[in-house]
Amino acid sequence: MSDTFPPRPLPRDDVAELAAAVVRPDFAQHLLSYIRAAAEIANFGTFYVADMSRPAPVLSIWAGEMSGYWFNRNASTILKDERLIQSILQRIRAAEGSGLVIERWRPTPDDPISPIYARDQVIERVTVSSLSDRVGFQTFFLRGEKSGWISDQEMQRLQQVLPLAHELIGLRHRIAGAAATGQAASARASTLREQDAGPFGALTPREAEVCDLGVQGLSVAGTALELGVSENTIRTLRRRAYGKLGVHSSTQIATLILNAMG
Repeated sequence: MSDTFPPRPLPRDDVAELAAAVVRPDFAQHLLSYIRAAAEIANFGTFYVADMSRPAPVLSIWAGEMSGYWFNRNASTILKDERLIQSILQRIRAAEGSGLVIERWRPTPDDPISPIYARDQVIERVTVSSLSDRVGFQTFFLRGEKSGWISDQEMQRLQQVLPLAHELIGLRHRIAGAAATGQAASARASTLREQDAGPFGALTPREAEVCDLGVQGLSVAGTALELGVSENTIRTLRRRAYGKLGVHSSTQIATLILNAMG
């Protein structure tokens, strides 16, 4: 005969709650709340590179005081500047073989990103970068002017929580990537355009349709045949859509769609 004990609730701690939120649409907000327990961070986001052998960073997840419109507008400005793209890639490459690289940075007047940060009243940035199996991430955490400089004590606390935050962001991307093959056909840029969701709201109906067909695996020729237009028209529509979304491939569009849909 075995002893039995009455059931009793076992509460989750903050880390367990955060891990459980990885697959939920509000994950970014949960993560920001977790980080803010260590230090007041105004905004955070992640530049994701699906393949470092053909690097094309995209803004993949974000949360904070700025609206989605401004996050995407700022990211579009950054990702049109070759110097800033190379800065992102350089930090990601520096993480190869070393796990994670953390960097604390304050903008200087001669830095090309300073005008963006000055407009958004950002006075300090902490980045965490990683590189694994050709997939790169750089997550950035921005300190607003109203909070003052990050103190040494806050930085110590951030160094304790940011590795977990960064790894959970990577986990969310891996989940989204694994889901892309099986779900991308049912996840539609057209739906997100109609909902005015993030950068998808800037697409025309035809551009969104071309994105949907590309995500489903149709080539330029196949898309042209499906829509009854020329291949040059499809190339033009793709180029415009990619520019608005800040991507360079249908695979990246699939990842953005899945992240937007949670």
